[in-house]
Amino acid sequence: MLFLFMIKPVSLDACESEFLIIKFNETETRIEVEVADSHLKRKQGLMFREHLNPRAGMFFVYDYPQKVGFWMKNTKIPLDIAFTDSTGLVVRVAYNTEPFSLDVIDGGEKIQYVLEINAGMSEELNLFEGSKLVHPYIKRKNLTPC
Repeated sequence: MLFLFMIKPVSLDACESEFLIIKFNETETRIEVEVADSHLKRKQGLMFREHLNPRAGMFFVYDYPQKVGFWMKNTKIPLDIAFTDSTGLVVRVAYNTEPFSLDVIDGGEKIQYVLEINAGMSEELNLFEGSKLVHPYIKRKNLTPC
């Protein structure tokens, strides 16, 4: 018997990783993330979600560093929100944000990436000011191959 296998190359973009690493001192923590890399995805964010897995989050990617502000409109889940520069260095963390609040959470100037996780998980995941986020998108934006 002769079997003919059709081999189709799989085109996976390494920069579309579902995982992100949080580095703090010598500790690395890996979490699953959804990537919000378009205006529509960033606009939707985690609104209307009932649940977010404990070791998961949403990773917002902007095309260039800019002033960033978030709010919790239609967001049912309290969050910790980390704002990073173009290298992935966490420069600010907003802890335990209030669901449904229309108050603007100022991320600061020159922010290119933002990570949202469940409120209260920052300590367990080592997400603090000075932590470093590692993800293929960050490397790609800094002209390093994925």
